[in-house]
Amino acid sequence: MISRKFENERLRRKQEEKEIIDGLLDIYNDYKWLYEQFGDEQYEQMMEQIVEQLKKFTRRKRRE
Repeated sequence: MISRKFENERLRRKQEEKEIIDGLLDIYNDYKWLYEQFGDEQYEQMMEQIVEQLKKFTRRKRRE
């Protein structure tokens, strides 16, 4: 019973992590498209911030 609960929790967390990463990548792709269309540096800066968030998230996951 405990192992089933643990497994369900692990699967739920894994799905949440996937959704976070997918969401960040979607936002990154949106800003990339905007940057390619308009060349505004603010879009490029947002892309860089998103990459930093992805790095922090994946670093944190490796430590767990």
